[in-house]
Amino acid sequence: MLETIKYNHRYANTQEKKSLNAILILEKLKKHLQIKTNTELARILNVKPNTISTWKRRNSVDYELIVSICQQQGIDLNTVFYRRKPTNGLDNSNRQPIPLVSREHQFQYVLQLDEDSFTENLPAYDLPFVEGENLRAFQVVGNAMHPTFEDNSIVIATKCQSTSAIEDNKNYVVISKLKGIFINSVKISESSGELILINHNKTMPHQMRIRQEEIAEIWEIVAKFSYSPVGEKQEEQATTL
Repeated sequence: MLETIKYNHRYANTQEKKSLNAILILEKLKKHLQIKTNTELARILNVKPNTISTWKRRNSVDYELIVSICQQQGIDLNTVFYRRKPTNGLDNSNRQPIPLVSREHQFQYVLQLDEDSFTENLPAYDLPFVEGENLRAFQVVGNAMHPTFEDNSIVIATKCQSTSAIEDNKNYVVISKLKGIFINSVKISESSGELILINHNKTMPHQMRIRQEEIAEIWEIVAKFSYSPVGEKQEEQATTL
């Protein structure tokens, strides 16, 4: 499920958002799956046929479920979610795909921070249900932030211009030139000025300190994108909109 925080750090279920044409998404998905009927689509998504009708009527879909199917079937998310022409009367021509730093790319990302060619070659996705400027996506590695961010989920963040923008106990992606990439709740030490990285997982209470001079980048998390296997749980979520 994708959950967004429109810069006020309150998560909102995007199954309720109306910014995207649900019918268009479902038709594109059927085309990629090489099927024609809603019944066939419901069977593949493991939901009841009337769930598809509900999504169309409410102009709302279960993004987590659709992304999970796309991942399983090797379908490019851009081809399902990308909207070439605005359908809501707004000009979306300036939207930029969001680069994704997956777990496989994180080591190289830190080593090649100053190389534009590396960043430009990262996989990028257009996600119309996420709004903001200068966004980047990072994959979560490990369960240190569970239950806020699960292992393998994706956080979407906007770049902070300096550490002065940090607010205590909010969630950030911290890029250390020496230690790598961390996704944590952050506080600034009043005595040393160091960043204190705090885990949300109560079984992993360890806190790490990072000196400000070793920080290469800081990104404020504005959304999270969680993956779950397709199954009964998704059907329940989809039918209780």
